Amino acid sequence: MRIPARCCVCVLAIAAGGCVMEDLDDIGRMFDVPTPGQAARWALDQHDPDRRREGLVLLSTATFGGAEVYVSLYRDYVENDPNPLVKAAAIAALARHGKPADALLIAPWARRSVSDNVTVRWAAVQGLQRLHQRDVVPVLVDAALDLEEQSEVRGAACVAMGQYPEDRVARALIAVLDARELAINADAAQSLAMLTGEDFGMDITAWRNWYEHARTQGDPFSGGGEYRYPTYARDTVWWEHMAFWLDEQYEPSLRPAGLRDSTERSTWDDFDGAREGGPPPAGDG
Repeated sequence: MRIPARCCVCVLAIAAGGCVMEDLDDIGRMFDVPTPGQAARWALDQHDPDRRREGLVLLSTATFGGAEVYVSLYRDYVENDPNPLVKAAAIAALARHGKPADALLIAPWARRSVSDNVTVRWAAVQGLQRLHQRDVVPVLVDAALDLEEQSEVRGAACVAMGQYPEDRVARALIAVLDARELAINADAAQSLAMLTGEDFGMDITAWRNWYEHARTQGDPFSGGGEYRYPTYARDTVWWEHMAFWLDEQYEPSLRPAGLRDSTERSTWDDFDGAREGGPPPAGDG
């Protein structure tokens, strides 16, 4: 009797001591790893928003994802794509590879008056963690103080404000310590500690007293640390080793674009940079 190939794979996985049920999806994906050209075509698929989103994610996490042709695509989708999940993916991609001025393109989507989709707003405030542009501070302050906003969005806005040593930021972060959600309190306290070098935890009274006193003595931000945006890391799935063109999974935490000096490369450059020959065309199989 001939045993199907997929069954053989499952048997081998069991023999190796792997968790078959957990990895079944990954085993299936192993046989259909998208090429760079496929990812580019998916990103351009105007009939399937799921494909567009998947293509954007794959392109933006590839070593060539910061090529200008793709950055232009991210900008276009941030402004014009009607699907909220595609827009959120484009915002994340642009924040990863864009310039400080792109923060001005992303920032409006953090407002509830502009987008009624929480995923888009959350992507926007997370994106502003990676791009330094002082003109977006009012948007971050408003998001953090908005009592009607989702806690994930408010917390991410607090994290983004940790790169701006300004009075309006410190006062907003101290006010947010009074939020009902513990996660928001923790994010605000962490940003205050980053900005000032002090650590009063989530004690709103202690922070208020210290800040008002510090303002009378000089610069309350003189002891602040170096802001680096937070990154997400996970274990590499074994099939991903076959997709050689994808980025490494452990992205370093860097200073935002606009704060990095000339000796610091962008995130995608740190992962081997743009490979010789440039990015693959959409027709590359």
